[in-house]
Amino acid sequence: MHPLARRISFLVSAFTLIIGLFLLGYNLHVISDAAKNIALNLWPLLLVLAGIMLFVDSSKKRRFTRATTATTRHFPIRIEGSAKEVSCRVQFSYGRLVIADSPGDTRLVTEQMGPVIAPSISNETVGSVSEISIATSQPLFPAHFQLRNTWRLEVSRGLPLSLALQLHAVSLSMDLRKLDVEALDLSADSGSQEILIGAPRKKLAAQLSCASGDLSIVLPPGVFAWVRLLNPFCRVDYPQGDMEKREDGSLVTAAAPNAAGSIEITIDGPIRNLVLDIEGGLDS
Repeated sequence: MHPLARRISFLVSAFTLIIGLFLLGYNLHVISDAAKNIALNLWPLLLVLAGIMLFVDSSKKRRFTRATTATTRHFPIRIEGSAKEVSCRVQFSYGRLVIADSPGDTRLVTEQMGPVIAPSISNETVGSVSEISIATSQPLFPAHFQLRNTWRLEVSRGLPLSLALQLHAVSLSMDLRKLDVEALDLSADSGSQEILIGAPRKKLAAQLSCASGDLSIVLPPGVFAWVRLLNPFCRVDYPQGDMEKREDGSLVTAAAPNAAGSIEITIDGPIRNLVLDIEGGLDS
């Protein structure tokens, strides 16, 4: 629901409650006739109060929009030397999320204009797996919060990586070409998603569920990829023509004779537009 519609709905609900309690009190003779006459003469004060509340809220939003200073914060995430693989779970709402490789240590960089909501980060090593969890609480007024709210997650290279993302109203940009991703689980309510996938060492299994958004996937060259579409009405565009459609509706690339790994992707949800492309090289 739009923030303005939500506030109007709140005011209507409050006025309905006040009027209902007043009429109930009058019917039960708790409120006298004199008090009823005074209330009938002063009822426009409710409209004045509602106007003041909407005006104050609009003024706050206007001052917030004029703000020019952005707050940037760095959150280092240390991975123990005994870890053999990394499992990362991210819950994020209202803003832009960028995931890429880092030549150094793993870290989260947040850039936000306005009130700062610090993310909740947990990091522990269970056996040989470094489990990272990053989440943020949902803001009370998302229209203000998402004016400029960007997360950049930079993941160190070298270790096998499993990614699980739960997103709401987020614009996602992932560059996984230099990361050894073995599992990718994406659940996105709305927004656009762009995913660049690199050649896996062995196999990459991805489960992508997106609703009412645009999804763009760029596959590496020379790797066998199999894409299953659980939504048969999804519009697919693969501009290079390097993918073939099977009888069951899935899409496959030509088998590469020297391919060391494979990619299996399952896509579900009412995606407006799906683009599948194969990278022609780093320069392109």
